Formats: sequence, C-alpha cells, structure tokens
Amino acid sequence: MPAVADLAAESGRLLLLGLWILALLATPLLTVLGLSGNFVIVGLALLHALVTGFTPLTWPFLLLLLGLALLGEAVEAVVGTLYVARKGATRLGVLGAFVGGLAGAVAGGAVVPVVGAVAGGFVGSFLGAVVGQYRRERRLEPSLRIGWHAFAGKTLASLFKVAVSAVMIVLILLRVFPRA
Repeated sequence: MPAVADLAAESGRLLLLGLWILALLATPLLTVLGLSGNFVIVGLALLHALVTGFTPLTWPFLLLLLGLALLGEAVEAVVGTLYVARKGATRLGVLGAFVGGLAGAVAGGAVVPVVGAVAGGFVGSFLGAVVGQYRRERRLEPSLRIGWHAFAGKTLASLFKVAVSAVMIVLILLRVFPRA
C-alpha cells in the first residue's frame, strides 16, 4: 500500500503544480483586463516559495519580482500621461486624458464589471483628452488628434505592463524548471 500512497501523493503534487503553472500563465490576461496581474504573479511566486521552503524562489528573487511589478505600475501611470503631452497636448488635454481615463474606468466598471472598466478607461482617456484640448484650443480636429494620442499612450502603457508580466513569468519558470 505505501506504493499506492506515494503514487497518489506524487499525482496530487503534479496536479497542483500544473494548476499553479496554468494560473501563472493566465495572469497576463488579468493585466489586460486592468487588474493587478503582475501582483498576482508575485503572490503565486510567494505561494510556491512557501510550499517549497523558498527553494528555488528565494526572498531576493521575490523582491526582484515585486520591483518589476511596481515598475510596470509606475511606467503605466507615467507613459499614458507623458505620451499625450509629448504629442502636443495642452495641460488641459493631459489632465483630461488622466481624469477621463479614471472616470471612464469607474463608469465602465459600473456598467459591465472588469471588461467595462478597461474599455471605459480607454474611451474615457480619449474623450477626456478631446474635451480638455478643445476647451483650450476651440478646434475639433487637433483635439481629436490629441484624443487618439491619449488612446495610443494608454495602449502602449498597457502593452508595457503585459510585457513586464511575461518577463516575470519567464524568470519564474526558468528558476522553477532550470535547464539541465
């Protein structure tokens, strides 16, 4: 009977490891949906470290992952704003993009949870930039151009954050499954 118990224990371990890997690979989707996928990655890495006695995922490695997650958040916040400013937006256009993105995320999330918040954030950023820019310039065409730049900036920032999550996942998997 010990052989059966060992087989069952090993099967359970492999099943949990497989579920952990699937959860890890699904986290970029959370990031795309505007949720804190990178922090979920850190949490999954911490869970693995706790279960394995911090081998091979060590405290310094977990701190590196946390730093990458914070970098992703910071770059997302700054790039979305600076991109539109570099493309010629006035202060009101930049402020409109920022406030519109927040307001759009809240409004969209109230209508359709999660997905609505993401779509609302993009649409709100566009509309906020257009309104802010128009209040200053009183010309529609340049205001629409700035709105599209706000949308593009938000898109670039989100893509950067997803790229950070991919790097985090690769680093974790290389640690957990080192090449021979």
